[in-house]
Amino acid sequence: MRLSLMKRREGPPPPPSKLARDRARKLVHKYAAFGTVWALLPVPMATSAGLALLETHLIYWVARIYGEQPSKADIVVTAAGLELASVALKTVALEGAMLVPAVGLGVKASIAATVVEALGHAVVQHYEAKYPAKEAA
Repeated sequence: MRLSLMKRREGPPPPPSKLARDRARKLVHKYAAFGTVWALLPVPMATSAGLALLETHLIYWVARIYGEQPSKADIVVTAAGLELASVALKTVALEGAMLVPAVGLGVKASIAATVVEALGHAVVQHYEAKYPAKEAA
């Protein structure tokens, strides 16, 4: 009976978007989900370093979606910058969240997801400003 109330879709589903922006945003969401799971691992102090590597990898693949090929030097500089800029802040926030019993793990995962998602969207905005409405490479 429920199916009869739903609107029927005519024809095949729409093709996936070929815009780099859409592919990059999907990738950002996947990386944020992985960052959430990573933050739930019970490995003290490994979360921040792992998230910095995850973020570096995300930046690399967003660049690839927009047709750029970051050099090894670009990747090293990006990783070092993320490590320096974020590890101390993330460590304090993520490890501090663990001081709150039961709720701390959820807070830790939320912080990780938010940071990865925000960074990813900032990178997508950067490339969208550089290559507006570009098709994915």
